[in-house]
Amino acid sequence: MPALPDHDFEDRLCQVFHETGESFVPDTPRLAMGGATRGRRRQRRRLALGAAAAVLAVSGLGAAVLPSALQTNSTGPAASPVPSPPVSDPPDAARIPQEAHLASAVAERLPKGLKIVRSDGSTQGSAAFPTNRAWAELVLDDGQGQSLLSVGVFNPHRQAIGPCTELPFMDVECRETHRQDGSTVAVMQYTGQGANPNRFTAVQWVTADGMTVNATSHNTARRGSAPDRAEPLLSADVLSSLATDPGWRTIGSELLGAMPKSASSDAPVQRPDLLPPGLKVLSSTSGAEQTATLADGDRTVVLRLQEEAADRSVLDWFADAPTLPDDTRIRSVANRPVLGTQGSTESVVDVLRPDGRRVRVTAVNPAGAGDPDAGREPLLTLDQLTAIARCPGWTVPAPD
Repeated sequence: MPALPDHDFEDRLCQVFHETGESFVPDTPRLAMGGATRGRRRQRRRLALGAAAAVLAVSGLGAAVLPSALQTNSTGPAASPVPSPPVSDPPDAARIPQEAHLASAVAERLPKGLKIVRSDGSTQGSAAFPTNRAWAELVLDDGQGQSLLSVGVFNPHRQAIGPCTELPFMDVECRETHRQDGSTVAVMQYTGQGANPNRFTAVQWVTADGMTVNATSHNTARRGSAPDRAEPLLSADVLSSLATDPGWRTIGSELLGAMPKSASSDAPVQRPDLLPPGLKVLSSTSGAEQTATLADGDRTVVLRLQEEAADRSVLDWFADAPTLPDDTRIRSVANRPVLGTQGSTESVVDVLRPDGRRVRVTAVNPAGAGDPDAGREPLLTLDQLTAIARCPGWTVPAPD
């Protein structure tokens, strides 16, 4: 095996983890999709009964009480947005109910006394999009340097691969433990051999039915950056307690085996010229959930765009939402705190277009403890998010 190049281990490790989790599909994909549809119908019934909010209740590294169904490099001129009415203070019927964030669940399981400097992650809630993984990234600080923590949860699969036999690079110590319940815990440590000072400690838990949880602590604050500390902040023991928390079973059981087909092109976030003027695209990702990190020189915002063809449960969820003149329905929430993250906030605009496609645009202020932006509203307003969500330039037509 080749030696691991400088600043490359994080991306390679994440690729291995994602391939391990995402390469499996259930025997009958239609069953997975059918289960998601039934689950979303149950969510609508719960919503009708007033169960609009889910509360995370955890103690230390104990199990969480989580919702039992899916909850949750250029600057261009701004194009003419689709005219949108002001939505800065949506009525109750248009608000998106409180959702549970994986970042919140991770934060509640951390040792006491740590500062969360930055955080982002996926959402589970009554309005959540179907997904095959839940993820969170938090930058932690114990007073001796910052450290990136990444956590991923993948739904149950069969024939999960043992990570110690699949690592494609050298200098990683990996040991597996088989538990009486049929699960396997693998602990991996990269010690920064040679000229590479970067280090990580990772734990992967694979349950008997194949649910996979990955938790990785780095000695860097961002992937590929220079070390901020000599060793990763979280030890193997703490990561093991985090990764094997039984509360992840609730989240994992609600994830799909494969992503549903999306109309989004498999390319980075499209049309940066549609963004408000003065914003620079620092980075972006492709896929069904497109993301971009944007900056105006002083502040940053994480922009996420998702879309899907609306099914009956989605249509029901939008039934009471305000209708715009072009028959677009809209629900939103402004400057909502992400619980437990010590300062992260989000604003969300969710629209149902007349053609039956649903588009959700989320702006996250990832700032946490010690940041002057902690608790502030995200950089983009609801009106700006609405213009982005309604602009067809961000998506491609649905296939016939």
